[in-house]
Amino acid sequence: MENYEINEDTYAVISSCVGKTQIIEKYGEQVINNDAYKVMDESCKYYGSSYKGRLTAAKCILDCSYKLPILIEESSCLIFFPTKSSLLDDCCWINLNSIKKTEKIGKKTKITFNNEKELIIEISKLSLDNQIYRATRLESLIKKRINAKKRD
Repeated sequence: MENYEINEDTYAVISSCVGKTQIIEKYGEQVINNDAYKVMDESCKYYGSSYKGRLTAAKCILDCSYKLPILIEESSCLIFFPTKSSLLDDCCWINLNSIKKTEKIGKKTKITFNNEKELIIEISKLSLDNQIYRATRLESLIKKRINAKKRD
């Protein structure tokens, strides 16, 4: 499969090797014949923007410039965050709302998803917690803006 649109059942987008991306979903896994950046960009375009547009918005909202979470789709507030710089080939993208718990495993971190699927990634628990915080902050600020517009 070459095309994939991220949705609420997508838990993680993981670069597996050059030109291949592993997708972890609520009900299974699949491999896409595209790199993770392309999957992210095509999904943003599917929902009406582009990766660069979403990145620019996140920079403005969070007043930050690196390892930024992005809003893939507005109506469900679907937010993914990177585990490393998005420019790196081995960057993984995690769905903020798919995480049940995290646990330190040496210098790595185990993520347990809502469906009990586990993923061990090369990121310290502190760095992962910082990424979760940023993504949660983005979600909170977007929801505040939406609610403020509804009141107007």
